[in-house]
Amino acid sequence: MWLGCLLAAYTLIAVACSTVRPLWLDEVIQLTVSRSASVQDFMQRISTNPGAAPLGYITQRPIALAFGPSLPWPRIPAILFSVLSCGVLLLILKELRLSYRAAWLFLLLPLQFRYATEARPYSEAMFFSLLAIFGILRLYENPRFLTACLTVLASVATLYTQPYAILSVCGVTFWCALRNRKRIALGPACLGIALLAFLPWYVTETRAWSLGIHDQGYPPFHWSLALAADLFKGLSGDGYLCSAALIILIVASIRANHRARGLMLSAVLFSLVGALAGDALKNYFFANRQILFAVPALAILAMLGFAELYTKSRLAAFSVAVVLVASALQKDVTMQMNSKEDWPAAARAVAQVARDTNSCVETVPGGVLDLYDLFQPGLANNRCKDTPAGAVALVSNLYTYSTDLSTAQRRLADLGLATFRTTSAGGTTITLLNRIH
Repeated sequence: MWLGCLLAAYTLIAVACSTVRPLWLDEVIQLTVSRSASVQDFMQRISTNPGAAPLGYITQRPIALAFGPSLPWPRIPAILFSVLSCGVLLLILKELRLSYRAAWLFLLLPLQFRYATEARPYSEAMFFSLLAIFGILRLYENPRFLTACLTVLASVATLYTQPYAILSVCGVTFWCALRNRKRIALGPACLGIALLAFLPWYVTETRAWSLGIHDQGYPPFHWSLALAADLFKGLSGDGYLCSAALIILIVASIRANHRARGLMLSAVLFSLVGALAGDALKNYFFANRQILFAVPALAILAMLGFAELYTKSRLAAFSVAVVLVASALQKDVTMQMNSKEDWPAAARAVAQVARDTNSCVETVPGGVLDLYDLFQPGLANNRCKDTPAGAVALVSNLYTYSTDLSTAQRRLADLGLATFRTTSAGGTTITLLNRIH
């Protein structure tokens, strides 16, 4: 009963938080895909996002078409799958004979909570990966055909939602196979079938992913101290203090005498090493969302570490736990409040400038106008031609490269246009240019 009450409270908090922070760039991009007019356009747009798989977009599409970009609707699927992920994690904890406290830490960690309240597919991928892990654990404990089918289907769904999410499943499978030689082939066979099912999408889209990385100007992958710092912060969700406390508990868990220790360490290592290897192979920048799927294992290890540390020093155990919980809560709150982007407000400002000045709109880069059009339908019809006849509203945002903006400004100056005034709204800058008489 109390578990249900806590999950209900978490759901209400997540829904409330989902209306506080405006949509940010990645969410807006996904919504433009989900709201595509035709199925063909929908599938083609998915391909432009490196590493993207269709299931997360398919899940969001009915809600996006029915309710549009108004909050909290685009984020409802993410919240739902976050709650479902916790439910499956409780089943895993029961299977491993562990305390349910790890589930509450899982919900609290900033990396999990962020993607539970964003209109992105990552909590959905988390749900399917946890379901696959649960299937693997049950399969090695009590092999059944239906359990194998569940594991394969969950693994396929994981891959078709977010491919990196399968890494934690691979880690658990590796450890289970290593510890149970008589049934060593069970888990790898299920994963092999799932990978074969994903192969058509990968073969079809891998070239598009590589072109997308190149054409969209993503920063290249580099082994550096900055990468190490990002990885350290990213373990918990972009916070040094929170990650430090988490790592202390994880290190303490190494001494724990519990079968979950090896399982969870394997899941974490596969998630971290696999994500970095994938980024290096594709020359794609590292982002902490890529290691999100290690969070359940990290939460379990932290609880094992707390129990181990508690036997040595209650003061030390509670001190680390307080720092972890307090810093996690602080990050959960501040990331909802501190937003530099507000695309609906920016779109209104662009539309008003275009309407009041009878100007055409040119964005840097050019395709960004479709993002503003999501909130102000028809705005894309004001797109500037190659040689604009009248005033121009030059629109840039927080992600615009300064070199691209300078190039656009020089081109317009060569056409006889000069800056008249500049306004800003929601992380977008609108520069109005008129012809020099």
